[in-house]
Amino acid sequence: MYFYELFSHADRFTHRTQILSNATFVLILCTTLTFLPPFLLTYYTGDFWLQELIYSEQPVVDQTNYILQTLNNANNQFFASSYSTLNENFQNSLVSTAENKMPFDTDGDGLIDQFQTTFDLTFADSTTQISSLNIWLLFQFQLSRKQYINMETMALISFVSPATLTPGSNQNITIYGDLTFEQRKPIQNSGSDATYNTPIIDTTSSSLSPDLNLILDNYFVRNYYTSYQTQYISMAPRTTTVDTTKLTVNIIVNVGRQAIRYRPGFWQAFKWGWIQYICVLIPFMMIFNRLKVFVFSNQIVRTSVPLPKHRHQA
Repeated sequence: MYFYELFSHADRFTHRTQILSNATFVLILCTTLTFLPPFLLTYYTGDFWLQELIYSEQPVVDQTNYILQTLNNANNQFFASSYSTLNENFQNSLVSTAENKMPFDTDGDGLIDQFQTTFDLTFADSTTQISSLNIWLLFQFQLSRKQYINMETMALISFVSPATLTPGSNQNITIYGDLTFEQRKPIQNSGSDATYNTPIIDTTSSSLSPDLNLILDNYFVRNYYTSYQTQYISMAPRTTTVDTTKLTVNIIVNVGRQAIRYRPGFWQAFKWGWIQYICVLIPFMMIFNRLKVFVFSNQIVRTSVPLPKHRHQA
């Protein structure tokens, strides 16, 4: 009759010794070398405890106000804004401006992805030469997936005319770009932050003109702000030539998903560190387990080994 091996198992031996003995020292040493080196190895090779991660989010954005400045070749400034107080302060250089803004949800997700703003600037003279153009578009900007952040931000759009530009040249300027979220430090994993939910431009004072350069300096040192990344600029003749004192400027602001740096929570960082530790620990456990079997089974250190129960019965 043919027999085959159905099941097998090794005898389990129990090694006994006194508390203060060489065997106890060897066991403590093997246990320490099993668990401590994997931790030190994963810790000092870097990225054991996550300090920063990146996620993507589509912000909620709403365009609120604008400021427009133009310079001619004689360094004369023309000014326009949606703030009545600022218009009074700059009334000597005020230029008549008509604004038309349209938000678009291009992908149908319920969030605004693009703002198209048109400015029609009417000058007193059709021969006014325009050398540069600065436009501040102000937005209410919200993030909510991790830390809730609500703040007022802006897009600073600069245009320098490559040639002589006058309202009489009948030009239609279109500037395309992206609104980008900028960070000087990661946001938190949870909570809320309304530190910058204050007006960028203080319009409460009607007696003094604000220092626009100082406003820009303070804005671009914030921990969180937005910038306008210009993609390209096109200049084309206007379709109508009725008013030769008018200059048309179109601003296209695309608002896409933002890559946002954040600090992970404790359990997220712990989970990542634990996975790394276990991956290194398993080989150490296998090696030192075999080492302990070799040391104790060969009686390299003296222990007492009672025989298994089934051998006594035999």
